[in-house]
Amino acid sequence: MTLWLQVRGAPTILVAIVITLVGLALPGSSVAVTPSPAGATLAAALFLALAVPIAVGWGCARGDPQLESVSGRPIYAFDLLLAVLAVGITCGAALTMQQAGVTLTGSVAARDVLVYLALMLLAYPLTGWRVATTIPAVYLLGVAVFGRGDDIYHPAGWAWIASDGGDPTSWVATVALLAVGVGAYLTIRPRMSGLPADD
Repeated sequence: MTLWLQVRGAPTILVAIVITLVGLALPGSSVAVTPSPAGATLAAALFLALAVPIAVGWGCARGDPQLESVSGRPIYAFDLLLAVLAVGITCGAALTMQQAGVTLTGSVAARDVLVYLALMLLAYPLTGWRVATTIPAVYLLGVAVFGRGDDIYHPAGWAWIASDGGDPTSWVATVALLAVGVGAYLTIRPRMSGLPADD
């Protein structure tokens, strides 16, 4: 277990969690920008929320798929557990910080860190961890460029990460996407991961 945590870069993931939470505590986390005329208005918290999922994906990509596929330990399950714990801690802490009045955007970061993890879990079976780690950033870029809804204050439906943190519809969509992502991770055999093919 110690070797697995070392390979997965656990200290780096921990640093990413700390950076995210410290960033949320700063006044700048609630600063919002509209980077494109057709884009959604984005709070800085959306960008902060990228750190932990990307750190987890980077850590999981450091392993040797061929060696891990014959390991006596359930590495596949361990990786999911690591992702859920890292993101869960970040999500819970962000919500607690908002409840305590430390940040105004804790609910935004909490929701969006779950969305980014869900996207990675969906992509992983088809692309492997390295490419899957880039998917949340690509999605965020799409929201920034094309995610405007009726006005600059309301994003398009597919760009719900830019919604207010208290928007219940965005949370329903997030939970649904996360369930699909976890289901895909658990049921779809990874491709492009170096694992031997089934007979």
